[in-house]
Amino acid sequence: MEPRLGRIAGIVTLAAASLGLSAQTRPPAEPMRTASLAAIQQQQATPDAPRTMPINWAAAREDARTQTQANTQIAAVRQVQRFPQPVNDGAANVTATRLPVLIPTSAALGLGESAVARLFPQADFYTLSITGPDILVEMFGTRLAHAVAPDAASRRRLRAADPAGYRISQTEYGRELSFNRYGAAYSITVECAEPGTDARCTSETYVRRLADSLMIAAGSPEPGEE
Repeated sequence: MEPRLGRIAGIVTLAAASLGLSAQTRPPAEPMRTASLAAIQQQQATPDAPRTMPINWAAAREDARTQTQANTQIAAVRQVQRFPQPVNDGAANVTATRLPVLIPTSAALGLGESAVARLFPQADFYTLSITGPDILVEMFGTRLAHAVAPDAASRRRLRAADPAGYRISQTEYGRELSFNRYGAAYSITVECAEPGTDARCTSETYVRRLADSLMIAAGSPEPGEE
C-alpha cells in the first residue's frame, strides 16, 4: 500500500465506475477531468467537446450562510480548525475555481495534526488529497460533462442513490462515494494501507461521515453568473 499512499505527488486516480465515467490519469498539477453524472445525461457532450454545466450559486450561497452560522456557534465554545489547510503553493489558485469547493472537516477526518492536505484547483474542477497514517482521502469535483450514459441500464445505475443522494461502492483499496450537488459532480475516495482490516475501509461509515461533514471552502461564479 505504501506506493499507493506515496502517489499523492504522482498520479491522481478516481474509481470512476461509480460515477459512470471513463477515467483518465494525470499528474496532480493538472488533475483529471471527467464527466458529471446522470442529472446531465440529456445534455449533448462528448469526450472531445465537454459541456460546462451551470452551477446553482443561490443554493451554494444559502448553504454557505448556514455553514457560517454553525461555525460561529462552535467558535463561541472553542477554537477549532474546521478543515485541513492545503500546504502546496498552487492551492492559492482556488480563488478562480468556478464551482463550490467542498472539503471534509478535520473532525470527520479524525487525523489530527497528522493530516497533510494538497489542493489542485482548476477553473472547472479540483482535486483535494489528504494523507494520514495508513490512509489516503481524495476529494474530486467537476462541472464538466464529457459524455452521456450509453444505455438504459447505465442510466438506471447512475440514478441509483440512497436517500442522502450518495452512491457508494467498494474498491480494491477501500470505498468511494459520489453524488451531485449544485449542478456539479463530486466524489470521495478512501484508500487504506490495510483495506481488509481498517474500519475506515471495511464499511461505508467513514466515507459517509466525510460526505456528511463537507464544507464549502472556496469557489465563485464567473462574472455575469448568478
